[in-house]
Amino acid sequence: MALTRKRSPKKGRNRRPVQLSAYQLGHIAGFQRGKEDGFQQGRADAVQARDSIPTSSKQQLVALVITAGIIPSLDIGIAQPFNELNKRGNFSFEIRTEDDVSKEIIAQAHTIVFLRNVEPAAYIYLEWAHELGKRTVYVIDDNFLEIEPITPVGVYYADPIRRETFIKFLRNSHIVKVDSSILGDYIQERFNRKVVYFPGSVDFDWLDQQEQREAETGQIVIGYEGGSKEEDFAVVVPALKRILNYYGGFVRLEFFGFVPAALANHSAVKFEECGMDYRSFIRKLNDSQWDIGLAPLEDHTFNNTKTNNKLREYSACRIAGIYSNTPVYEPWVTQGETGYLVPHTEKGWYEGIVAMIENPTMRRQIKDQAESAARQNFSLTTCLDNWNTLILNT
Repeated sequence: MALTRKRSPKKGRNRRPVQLSAYQLGHIAGFQRGKEDGFQQGRADAVQARDSIPTSSKQQLVALVITAGIIPSLDIGIAQPFNELNKRGNFSFEIRTEDDVSKEIIAQAHTIVFLRNVEPAAYIYLEWAHELGKRTVYVIDDNFLEIEPITPVGVYYADPIRRETFIKFLRNSHIVKVDSSILGDYIQERFNRKVVYFPGSVDFDWLDQQEQREAETGQIVIGYEGGSKEEDFAVVVPALKRILNYYGGFVRLEFFGFVPAALANHSAVKFEECGMDYRSFIRKLNDSQWDIGLAPLEDHTFNNTKTNNKLREYSACRIAGIYSNTPVYEPWVTQGETGYLVPHTEKGWYEGIVAMIENPTMRRQIKDQAESAARQNFSLTTCLDNWNTLILNT
């Protein structure tokens, strides 16, 4: 499949390491523990799906997934479409972590799917797969070569051995599957011409089964869901403080998974940890009744190769999203119709939030049209068709 909207990634600027407070370090550690506990449910679901496959079909798996961990990318990008393919028949798969793989299990599968692997021990499995004549697919949703070593995660991926292993996966896998066309361009130009791009999906059946509730108060609720984003929120926090000061009790903020340290103790701010499987998460978001969803993203090379998760999720859950005007979101947003793009500055965010608060007609229009666009572009059926025709050939 041809990649769309070819763009040249912008060069990132040099930034000094972020100095985190004790509160922030403790919060990040707590968030990670909660996330790991929650996504253990994803592994349990995968094991249940594996064990439900009849013994006869276990002799030849369609796909073996070797994942770097039980992480959101596994739940969103692979387990969701693969479980649906399994329900529809003629598709069997197993999910294994890197410490639970043998040559025998690789021999049983037609296609070996690797997810975000960068450890040298995992690369051995790619070599085994090629020795056994298996098709290999490397699924990646972040550009680890452009992540700066200013956080513990950045330091991990900046390790020279892991960087080398990452490049070897990119170069030597038969197919590299990405969720971002810009990341696809980056990989094609440097490492591997066989790149497949298509966006992730939302299982709308999960959302359609929920009863829609009316808003409980007359307040405007502004929300954010996701992991730690102190850098991306640096220009948003002062804008939000101005909003809270100006609108008083008419506006409240809700954070799910992460809250900026500067807002953590504000009386108009509510915060909840994440720590749950993806189905529970998306249904919780769908039930949040947020009027406005925030998706800040600083404009630099690493961020610009990310996937558009926030847009998919806000749109599917009928939340009017405000997005930084970056290559991640710009191709998908019709201004004032399927979302609202703002310059990633304090002034840009303040004026954008004010525009959304003051124009309820626009908010309703965005909710309706964004949901319609999400059902058209990000349906599970479309995602399954792409996996079948572009990668699995089942």
